[in-house]
Amino acid sequence: MKIVQVCNVGTICGGTAACAWSITRALPECQHVVLFLGQPTTETRQAFAPVPTESISSIDDHVLARWQPDLVILHNTSAAHSGSIRSCVRMLYCHSQGHHAPADLAVSCSRWLSDRLSHHPTVLYQPIPCPPVPPERSSQPETRALDDELVVGRLCTPQPRKWPSCTVPFYEELARRFPFIRWEFVGCPSSLEQPLQNACRGRAKFLPARWGAQQHFYRWHGLLYHHPTLTESFGRTVAEAMLAGCLPIVDARGGFLEQIHPNETGFLCETVDHFASALEQLTPSRRWIMSRAARQSARKLFSLETFAREFRLQLRSL
Repeated sequence: MKIVQVCNVGTICGGTAACAWSITRALPECQHVVLFLGQPTTETRQAFAPVPTESISSIDDHVLARWQPDLVILHNTSAAHSGSIRSCVRMLYCHSQGHHAPADLAVSCSRWLSDRLSHHPTVLYQPIPCPPVPPERSSQPETRALDDELVVGRLCTPQPRKWPSCTVPFYEELARRFPFIRWEFVGCPSSLEQPLQNACRGRAKFLPARWGAQQHFYRWHGLLYHHPTLTESFGRTVAEAMLAGCLPIVDARGGFLEQIHPNETGFLCETVDHFASALEQLTPSRRWIMSRAARQSARKLFSLETFAREFRLQLRSL
């Protein structure tokens, strides 16, 4: 089967491109092309290789004629960027709310999002491969649960809306309660680095947002994410962290509610006291038990094999 996927932005860190990338890996028996409504970055092209990637301004039968696909997957594609498509089956993959392009079949990245869309599409979780293991850890046994010092990280795309100003007092309060935790931030805007370093009492480390940064999950004991106003439809980093045995400690909202079994595979929090309580529970024995449970749950829900099976069932429904 020939599949063309359409993504809104040309960066693989954030947005829908990471989902499109993992779909190409979940369905290796298919022929793939990925098109971007924008210019794909060099990092994006290198990550997708050998799958062809190109830039387009809109999608319709004229654009698709070159590849003659059996299926086109429209990732959150708006109606404004889609023309007539009658040459192949159209699947709309909804990642957020909006005025989406018409399709023969629509799926949603979470139940939370599906409930908020008028057509209530079927839920199809993103396929998430295990993050790459750092070379220095590939031949070592897993001993993270025995560490005396906790490392807690935050990984987000370097967009201002992902890093609100209230992030600083939030970490200041947690660092006051837990002076011995080491904090790591991936993708933090430069303007927030010094304020966060001060808030964390000099125990913060800042790392670049790049493809492959998920390897940090193998060092971190917890992935902590709090945003007071932004609700995530689906937490890809949450799933990646779980697969690496890193425990998510996140807002009790949005798609996170479906991904985490509270106090078993991670923690769902509403207040700073809840986040502090979760950190207090990360004793060595608790970390070991929960880490194993998180891996098992994520493999069942988000593996490439699970996606491939559910994807084929959706196509048969047509």
